[in-house]
Amino acid sequence: MNQSEKNFLEKFLDVIPGLSGYREKDNRRTTDKRLREYLASKIDGARKELQDLKLTLTNEGKLKELDDIGRLERRLYKIADSLRFASYGYSGFFDQLKIKEEELDKIYNYDLNLVEVTESLEKCIKEKGENIKEVVDNLEKLIDERKQIFEKP
Repeated sequence: MNQSEKNFLEKFLDVIPGLSGYREKDNRRTTDKRLREYLASKIDGARKELQDLKLTLTNEGKLKELDDIGRLERRLYKIADSLRFASYGYSGFFDQLKIKEEELDKIYNYDLNLVEVTESLEKCIKEKGENIKEVVDNLEKLIDERKQIFEKP
């Protein structure tokens, strides 16, 4: 196991209990699915926080902000579903006999970034941060870029 993979897996294992890693060919699909389920559940939790924030704003009479939060809530719902029901990870990519180490490192980096951005989303919402929209934009961008790895011929 190379050093970058070890660092990546150590970071993941700190965040997601039971995640076994992509290195073993037989576990790659399961690991990918677990990671996507974990991220989707975290995003669902962030969406719940937004729902609570909408209720608070409604009670405070701050109705102008509700539309923006509603749009973010719908985007998070779509993001969670795109992770939960993505076909990548089950495609031929993980069925290949050999995955080049640089491709695996690229996936590791995207996955770690997804975890970090998802955690920052949760924190931002709990703290009622001003940049929630930017974090959601970043999350969507990362997911789209990661999908492209799996769509290559």
